Amino acid sequence: MNSKAVVKPAIVLLVIAGVAAGLLGVVSEVTAAPIAAQNEKSLNEGMQAVMPEASSFEQLDVELTGTMTAVYKGDNGGFVITTEPGGFGGSVKTMVGIGTDGVITGLRVTGHSETAGLGAKATEPDFYEQFAGKSGSVSVTKDGGEIVPITSATITSRAVCTGAQEALDWFAANGGAY
Repeated sequence: MNSKAVVKPAIVLLVIAGVAAGLLGVVSEVTAAPIAAQNEKSLNEGMQAVMPEASSFEQLDVELTGTMTAVYKGDNGGFVITTEPGGFGGSVKTMVGIGTDGVITGLRVTGHSETAGLGAKATEPDFYEQFAGKSGSVSVTKDGGEIVPITSATITSRAVCTGAQEALDWFAANGGAY
């Protein structure tokens, strides 16, 4: 076999791969700051939606339990707690606002991999607005609670309830300490 027939295409492929990798690195560097800014904006909008009484939030350095991912304290004394309980299709990212009285001020599902048309309905107001004003124990009606589950998506509904309950439990144990 002729070595030129192998070496020349290999060098051409190496050069093309190197140029492509370099361009990807440049694009990644250029887009990193706008992506971070957009993520921060989305986080702040979500926190404002679940706790409209607060105008600013500070992330607390606390021990996270269960599926909790972060705890933020609002300038009104309330808390926004993010969780990622397991649903039917994976983690259901949930943001829960809790007022100083231990009552849920709002809840949003901020990310999920649930089935379109079923579990994905957790992002609709008809479902998440049920959580506002709840405290103590939060569960779906099939488990003796007050939250009406999404039809054919009980696993997702239970996951959102789990996230809300973890937030309420953290507040009950720690809310007065911050």
